[in-house]
Amino acid sequence: MKNRNPSISLDCRDHNVDKNVINKYEIEKILTEKIMRLEDELQHTKECLQSSNEEHLVYNEELLSANEEFKAVNDELLKINTQYQHKNQELSDLNSDVTNYLNSTDIGTIFLDDKLCIRKFTPSITKEINLKVQDIGRPMHDISNNLINDDLNIGAIEVLSSHMLYEKEIESKNGSWYLLKCAPYCTFDNLIKGVVLSLVDITNKKLLDETILSETLKTEFFSNLSHELRTPLNIILCTLQLLDKYTTGSEVNEKERKFKQYIGIMKQNCYRQLRLVNNMIDITKLDAGFFNLHLQNCNIVNVVESVTMSVAEYIKTKSIKLIFDTDIEECIMSCDPEKIERVILNLLSNSIKFTRSGGSMKVNMYDKGKNIIISIKDTGIGIPPDKLNIIFDRFRQVDRSLTRKQEGSGIGLSIVKSLVELHGGTISVRSEYGKGTEFIIVLPIIVLPKDNDIFEVFEFESESQERIERIDIEFSDIYSLN
Repeated sequence: MKNRNPSISLDCRDHNVDKNVINKYEIEKILTEKIMRLEDELQHTKECLQSSNEEHLVYNEELLSANEEFKAVNDELLKINTQYQHKNQELSDLNSDVTNYLNSTDIGTIFLDDKLCIRKFTPSITKEINLKVQDIGRPMHDISNNLINDDLNIGAIEVLSSHMLYEKEIESKNGSWYLLKCAPYCTFDNLIKGVVLSLVDITNKKLLDETILSETLKTEFFSNLSHELRTPLNIILCTLQLLDKYTTGSEVNEKERKFKQYIGIMKQNCYRQLRLVNNMIDITKLDAGFFNLHLQNCNIVNVVESVTMSVAEYIKTKSIKLIFDTDIEECIMSCDPEKIERVILNLLSNSIKFTRSGGSMKVNMYDKGKNIIISIKDTGIGIPPDKLNIIFDRFRQVDRSLTRKQEGSGIGLSIVKSLVELHGGTISVRSEYGKGTEFIIVLPIIVLPKDNDIFEVFEFESESQERIERIDIEFSDIYSLN
């Protein structure tokens, strides 16, 4: 069997072989073996390095992934931190707002814990309750106050037991009034941890309520009084009218002439009282909101002209010139003709009272498209500039020195203004002291629909007895007419 071992042993002594050749061969063999081992080691090292490099790549990828995750977590933490800072700032601002509110509010407030000991209070509460900063932590019942009754502790105890709101109006010893509110102090998880007491100053409301009650009682009193006065006045006036009807007043019979003259004086004073009573009744109706208009479609030009011309004889007795002029012959619009008549009569009677003999009065009407203008102008004594702003105020008279000579209650123009405004219009005044006055009425031209039940074109009966009586009542303050 052949020897498969690649190593061959040669004995140089048995063969004639050159030792140098043998040495060279051995060296090459040894080098070859070393080279092969080195190659194997290099291959192994290469494989190890390759494996290590692959592991390194995996680790690197994992590191990159971990780095990205870390960055994402870091970004999220930064975001959360920013939100936290914002929330913290909002909370700080909210605390500042609450602190500033508590320090500035006029509503006195006390915060009590579940033992009814003081936790916090607003400075305004010290007006009625003797509290100091040192009192924080003390029981509420140990603190003195200026209230007439001890409703603070009663309310706090009731709220703590019932968990219901407690309210009561209370009075202090100095006469101030407060609305006491006791409410449960609730936490975010709806636990009752105390009581909140607050005192709302309602002194002005109390005074206002008392004033309103007083005005209501006064209005009812005047309303009842006015109705009670009008009944006997109407009886007296009817009696005087009967006496006047059956008294001839003959110039031959001096007694009858005087008697008829006295009847005239009594009638005029009855008219004056009726005018005052009617005004008072209208004032109470206006205040109560029960003054209603009876609207009809009327020729407003005819209404104003008819009223103006019906007083021509009254004005003539004072030697005053009356002129009526209009740039439109007909204007159908919705209005209450009797109320318009009353407005015009009142303004005419005012002009007569303050216009001297020889003066003039002009009633003009103008069509301004959507509005009708009514102007009543006189050459009377006029109104001082500083009094123009009170001319329509109730119970105000321009010149007290004139009221002794020219009678009036100071409510006529106030009612006139209200009547004009009920028609949706306006009234204004122009005046130059010593030269005259002009009242200007602006009324919107509105027509009731034709299918309305009260549609009609109203025509005045200028000589009706009712109108004559209304004129007598409105002009009753002008003594020289009788």
